[in-house]
Amino acid sequence: MIGSYSLNLNKRQVGDKLGIMKASDNTLHFHLNGIDHGEAFSNLPEVVYGVVDVYGDCCQVSIINKESASVAGAQVAIKKSSNFSGRPAEWNVQTVCEFIESIPDCAPYVKKFRSEHVNGAALLELDKKDLKEFFEMPLGLAVNVCSHLKKYEEKK
Repeated sequence: MIGSYSLNLNKRQVGDKLGIMKASDNTLHFHLNGIDHGEAFSNLPEVVYGVVDVYGDCCQVSIINKESASVAGAQVAIKKSSNFSGRPAEWNVQTVCEFIESIPDCAPYVKKFRSEHVNGAALLELDKKDLKEFFEMPLGLAVNVCSHLKKYEEKK
């Protein structure tokens, strides 16, 4: 690592984007929210493999291949590595929305969870009947949400 290089990742906020790019001159640069923070490493070998170590409050990882990215939207190789930290009762509205979105076929219901300000404590109070009637979910999806939440609670 370059001696004077410093990029503090301890104060990142929800929605911040960290990018790592190997330049054509075999240097490695970190980008934070689209801003290049300069050369972090130099003299990299021609072939370098990246490793992403996800911990803490991270709830999404996207790996984008620059060569296959289009202007309209990037090709995402890995998306939504779910890692919801803390007990579900402590989740805020955003975390609940990310949790709901991570469940197959439930993304269309996220807007309703957000507009009703459903945090983790409120989510735990909902049952299949509530999800079916108030959120207008088909029974199968309502059961799936409850099942995912129960499995997550058992992990904690």
